[in-house]
Amino acid sequence: MSLQSQYRPLNPRLGTHYAIFASAFIALLLILALLEQLGARNLWLSHTMIVVPLFLYLNVAILTRTLDLHEFFSASRRIPPVFGGLALSVTAIGGVGLFAFTGSLFLIGFDALALAIGWIAGFALAAILFVPYLRKCGAYTLPGFFRLRFDSPLLGAAAGLLLLPPIAMLLAAELRIGAFVTSLFASISFDLAVIGGAGMIILTLVLGGLRSLTWTQSVQYLVVLSGLLVPLVVASVQETNLPLPQLTYGGLLADISSDELAQGTTPSNPAPLLAGLPGERPEPATKPFLQAFGAFTRSDFILLMLCILAGTAAMPSLLLRAGTATHTLQSRRLMGWGTLFLGLFLVTAPAYAVFTKYLILEQVVGTPLAGFPGWINGLRDAGLANFTDGNGDGVISAGELLMSRDGVALSLPIVAGLPFILVVFAATAGIAATLGAGAAHAYAAGATISNDLYHGFIHRAATPGRRLIVARLAMALMAIGAAWYTTVNDFDVLRAAILALSLTGAAFFPALLLSIWWKRTTKWGALAAMLSGAGIAATHMYLQTSGIGFLWPGMNGMLAAVLGVPAGLITGIAVSLATPKPSLEIAALADDMRDPSGEALLDKSLRLAPSRSKPELPMTALPPPAARTENTTEKTDAAT
Repeated sequence: MSLQSQYRPLNPRLGTHYAIFASAFIALLLILALLEQLGARNLWLSHTMIVVPLFLYLNVAILTRTLDLHEFFSASRRIPPVFGGLALSVTAIGGVGLFAFTGSLFLIGFDALALAIGWIAGFALAAILFVPYLRKCGAYTLPGFFRLRFDSPLLGAAAGLLLLPPIAMLLAAELRIGAFVTSLFASISFDLAVIGGAGMIILTLVLGGLRSLTWTQSVQYLVVLSGLLVPLVVASVQETNLPLPQLTYGGLLADISSDELAQGTTPSNPAPLLAGLPGERPEPATKPFLQAFGAFTRSDFILLMLCILAGTAAMPSLLLRAGTATHTLQSRRLMGWGTLFLGLFLVTAPAYAVFTKYLILEQVVGTPLAGFPGWINGLRDAGLANFTDGNGDGVISAGELLMSRDGVALSLPIVAGLPFILVVFAATAGIAATLGAGAAHAYAAGATISNDLYHGFIHRAATPGRRLIVARLAMALMAIGAAWYTTVNDFDVLRAAILALSLTGAAFFPALLLSIWWKRTTKWGALAAMLSGAGIAATHMYLQTSGIGFLWPGMNGMLAAVLGVPAGLITGIAVSLATPKPSLEIAALADDMRDPSGEALLDKSLRLAPSRSKPELPMTALPPPAARTENTTEKTDAAT
């Protein structure tokens, strides 16, 4: 009997419950839209639209609370693939994806597709190369996989320490973009919005860990998708008479090119990557939307795509989702659903950017100042746009209109003349995305500290209760630390996210590839792969950002994974060949891990531990004696 079979199956009406929620959420939107038409104040509408979903997320977290170790760290491996895919896609998209990626498409057009291609390709690569085998291993975290795979607490602890910096960067980026949006509509300061976001993340995680996180993220994806699609579909009906913006926006591209040509927008010369990527401050879209490699060079495009690919494929907060599937086949299905939901966002975001650009070119660019639409002043007052008549001709050209990258996703319903409640609806979607992704990153860090640093390396005899306490404290401290950093530092969320993905790919992609697909890999080879990949990438980043120089001349620090991944592979192979072969026990473990049949190796060790004097797995894969006698069937049932 497998470990997860000791738990009751999920509520068979789970899909019905989520359908009811989706209907209630749309009903809330319609009621608020009706109240707006009846004269309700915008401030009251925005507060209601933002606060009600937050209470819903907390309610889901409370209903799915648990004190059971296995539930807290793996949701008892009983999450259906479709719901796991929803949670996976929210983690991947986040507020950075929703706002920064959409705005980058608006400002640099074609060249921003490097992010999208790397994103979806990294998902596909993880589904093929890593996820099924991580599920068969059954470790709670990515460092835990290395600890089990090589019977080495030292390797797990080293991987855990390498995981924390990029995860902290991603969490800080999510808090920053979420606070930016919240402060615009909730009448609170930026710092208070950061603290509120961190508080929501802490409450979500400490109640139920991965269990509460999964069900909360499933709700949040519905909010993200509806908040993105509803304004876009309405704008599409207005402009094309069809409610299929992903299929109809191609007809607007010719109009955009004609308007750009009429405004004197000419093909631009590529700049260095740091200058080519849009920043947070409002800037003009001087590059033709359809011009390829006009913002940065072809080589930078390819290298940026490869860095995003490697970082996405090896991202710890994504890969730990493999452990929530019921078995290996279900983990493949989970990745399939996650890829589908992420792909839906990636085909919707370009449509969002195109419709926004078309409407702005039609209504603003080339219009005399006296005939400017009234909403442009609102965007300028909010810091989402700016304009200046530099040549004094009384007309605003394309180069004189400045748009905020992170404000484009909020601008479409304003530019399209839609009701104010749809503007807040788009903001609510962004807040949901930031909370979902931020909580996933905080959970990955806290679970790693508890399982791989505290229990796996420092205190092997820790009881399950202490492990849960350490995990909750670590998650809370990670969120608080990221909030403090966000309030005292000014940084660009898109660049921070790319740096974090590049560092993650350099540290873990080579080690994962060798550990799963080459039996001859030793623990010293895997450790060397991680340290050399991360070391090369971090050194290049530091040299470039500090102005000292480059490890590779002219290569931006954000592209450091291009150096770190091959360095990690070469070093890992060389060190593995130079050290003694793995023992027969470790080699057998590697073979068993690649066999899709059977239960997870960790679950098997936990099940057999009370009745076997000689476990089938290395002792480091087993819990301490205190954990072996724990009643694993104790759990808290939830409505789901």
